This record gives sequence, structure tokens and C-alpha cells, in this order.
Amino acid sequence: MRLFAIIALLTILGTGCSSSGSKNSGSEASDQVSISKEHLSHVHLDVSGMTCEGCENAIVASINKLDGIQEATASHTNEEAVVVFDSTKTNSHAITHAIEDAGYSVKGEAAHAH
Repeated sequence: MRLFAIIALLTILGTGCSSSGSKNSGSEASDQVSISKEHLSHVHLDVSGMTCEGCENAIVASINKLDGIQEATASHTNEEAVVVFDSTKTNSHAITHAIEDAGYSVKGEAAHAH
């Protein structure tokens, strides 16, 4: 009985993390418009606090709420988020704030590549 209780608790804890903030990003891709290369920016952010795919989904969903996001990915194993965006519509500071608003921490300065 004790083993069952432990397994149930672990299942509940694991489910809570993997489902928190989940959002289907497929609809986001269909709403995106093409951005001219001169305004396309790329940022890598070191993010701490992610423990699972649910955390990744929460970060991506938060970033995708910003205007001008072309692509956003997050990896809990690499502790990073990578974002491609229209620099005329948003910037790395807004992206950092979106990640922090989702409950995660951005470490250090953003590394940009155009």
C-alpha cells in the first residue's frame, strides 16, 4: 500500500509539471507572416528553472504571445531558449520578460546573431 501511495504521488507531481502551461503551438505557426531578412534577429537565452517538457511548452507559449515571433524553442536539458524574431516588432528584453513572467530565470546577457 505504501508503494502505491509513493507511485501515485510521483505520478501526480510528474503530471503537474508536464501539463503546466502546455499550449498547442501548431496554430501559432499558421498565423506567422514572412519577415524580411534585414529585420530578422536570432537570440539564445540561458534559462534556469526548467525541469521538463511542460516547462519548455510554458516558455514557448509565453514567447509566442509577443508580436513578431517567427520561431521559439526551449530546452530544459540545455537550459536555453532560442528565438527568431522581427526586430521591428520586439526585442530580446521583451522576450526575457516573457520568460520571466512564465516563472523562469534568464541568466546573463543574450547572445545575438543576425
